[in-house]
Amino acid sequence: MYPNYLDSLGYTGQIPKMEVQCGLTYDSFEDEIIPLKTDERLWIERHAASIRTQIDNSKKAGLPLYPFTDVLVLPVSLLEKYDTELKIDEKFSIKRKRTQQILRAQITEIFERFPDLDGLTIRHGETYVHDTPYHKGETPVRTAEEHAIMINILKEEICLKRNKKLFYRTWDFGWFHTQPKFYLDATNPIEPHPLLFFCIKHVNYDFNRGYPFNTTIGLGKHQQIIEVSMNQAGCYGNNSHPYYIGKGIIEHWSEMEVKKGLIDLYEDSKIKGVWTWTGGDGWVGPYFDNELWMDLNEYIIRTFVHNPKKTEEDIFMDYAINQLKLSDLDAKKFRQLNLLSTDAVYYGQASKHFFADTWWCRDHYLSAIDLKEVVRKEIIDKVLNEKEKNLENWYLMEKLAQEITIPKPELDSFLKVSTTYGRIKYEIMAIIWKIQIAKAKVDLKRPINHEKVQEYIKDYRSKWQEWVQLKKDYPNCPTLYVDHTSMHTNEPFQETLIFFDSFLKS
Repeated sequence: MYPNYLDSLGYTGQIPKMEVQCGLTYDSFEDEIIPLKTDERLWIERHAASIRTQIDNSKKAGLPLYPFTDVLVLPVSLLEKYDTELKIDEKFSIKRKRTQQILRAQITEIFERFPDLDGLTIRHGETYVHDTPYHKGETPVRTAEEHAIMINILKEEICLKRNKKLFYRTWDFGWFHTQPKFYLDATNPIEPHPLLFFCIKHVNYDFNRGYPFNTTIGLGKHQQIIEVSMNQAGCYGNNSHPYYIGKGIIEHWSEMEVKKGLIDLYEDSKIKGVWTWTGGDGWVGPYFDNELWMDLNEYIIRTFVHNPKKTEEDIFMDYAINQLKLSDLDAKKFRQLNLLSTDAVYYGQASKHFFADTWWCRDHYLSAIDLKEVVRKEIIDKVLNEKEKNLENWYLMEKLAQEITIPKPELDSFLKVSTTYGRIKYEIMAIIWKIQIAKAKVDLKRPINHEKVQEYIKDYRSKWQEWVQLKKDYPNCPTLYVDHTSMHTNEPFQETLIFFDSFLKS
């Protein structure tokens, strides 16, 4: 059903997370290196059967498959035997002869076991083994030279020997993905091939605002695919409330110094397409059971890629009128709401006056953002006024949502509830900034107004109760954020409240 649905939307391929590298026994490399009748061997065989089922379902829809592949994520038994032969200075290295042999064996068995795969997408920069209990691994490449070595091996095994497609994803933490010289040093030693593509995020960082359009896009002599995430790194609500990305990604974001977007790539013959993901791109919630905002953003990006001469506004109005069946007046209000959301979300958690931590509210976590820079630069009033002014956009968005009628009741209800959900969220965030500025003053040994801080904390708890009540009143309300725990970001915001509970009594 899912591959058929993607095919009906006009997608030309699918990149599932199948962990194909974990369905291999390596018997052709060394017989029974993974012993028979062991839990490790049985898990691998079961996993391989699951992969074949997923492949069969996709092939019935006629949709090409290029699964995410973490090369050199290997069975523990194999690693235990060859560990030192794979490493230089205690790290996996593609320069080692044994590493290259095993990489070739891995690619060979992938296509022997799963011959219906149309190619592979090599995920570089993030190697996860959370759900692979009998496998371990890490990236075997770090320098431009090492990338070139590995890409040439992959190109030979995938493109030349097997006539399959190779998508090499350049994502890493600051080099291949964003540095033009590094990108060229890694790719120039490789001869272009019609089945070889480099996949590059549209942002010169992760999927976050406040950064330039990617500086490696359009460089070099190889074909490129541009990567777009509907969840935008999970930092802007995960589609639980309005946050329109279509105009910003197609044309440019308002804060960009150099205004650039997908529309500027239309004439570049090296750009061969866009690939996107609607779910994921984060670790947890918020969770919801209506995909209104996700569907909107996906429709805009997908339709633009298929029809790049259509304007973003025309595509948007087509969605509003022909997909949601809105009246002309409601379609205009729906567009106004979404255009407001583009910056109402961003400036509800970032600032025009300094560069705020992008990750302080990733996923459903509200963490203790460090605002000492605001105090040091003496821009407290500017920043807090900015947050209060931004809330006016949310109040207008909520008003518009109440005025719009979507003929489908479940969509209409979610439009209204999720916009109110977003309004409360950003009211809470505005209070967090007030409290965190007070905490920054304490950390910098500056005086604070105790009564004001107590008032902020009271407002925070009152506003949180309003959020809780919304969730109780409306079953379709997205799950709430949490402030008592956090992951991959700062300490939870609750820690600041605990601090002030003690500090204000002293």
